[in-house]
Amino acid sequence: MPAIDTPPVPQLGGTLQIARKQRRLTLDQLAGRSGISKSMLSQIERGKVNPTFVVLWNLTQSLGIELSELLGASKGQDQNGGAVTHVRAHSTPTMRSADGKCELRILGPTRTILPVEWYEISFEPESELNSQAHAKDTYEHLTVLSGALRVHLPDQVVDLSQGETLRYPSDQTHIIENTAKAPAQALLVMALPGHNSGQLSV
Repeated sequence: MPAIDTPPVPQLGGTLQIARKQRRLTLDQLAGRSGISKSMLSQIERGKVNPTFVVLWNLTQSLGIELSELLGASKGQDQNGGAVTHVRAHSTPTMRSADGKCELRILGPTRTILPVEWYEISFEPESELNSQAHAKDTYEHLTVLSGALRVHLPDQVVDLSQGETLRYPSDQTHIIENTAKAPAQALLVMALPGHNSGQLSV
């Protein structure tokens, strides 16, 4: 069976505008909820700017939706009906942290809502990814592919070497940090509420 190239992720501006209007929110009201300026929200909705991961996350929390929904996902089967999907490297949706030092590649399908989301994260030397608390009972599974990372949780700090995995509740503020002077790379799997199990472990 021939592979099917996945088209680029659709502009999320239209999806954001629909979600905002469904909740009967004005741009001013959403700006107040999310901490994102009205002008920035307007530019995102008009497809003039590409928001960072932090901005996207703030929007999902303010609107009460999952990231996959904001990126245009829908419940049910993927648009290819289960066919083989070949995603070219240049077509993989990518987001960057506010400072541009961390890059997140969305490896999971963006058009289907699944119980898990997974990302490849690349860290520049001496960089960090700050995350606000996710939805209650959300868990993250972080595996270091290269380099070393340090995870800051509310009650402990854990250092991870290449090949090690940390599983932790992410419904709390947490930081993933690369303290080294060399790049690092990791695989992050996020298990959404209702699909989690296990205790904090390395």
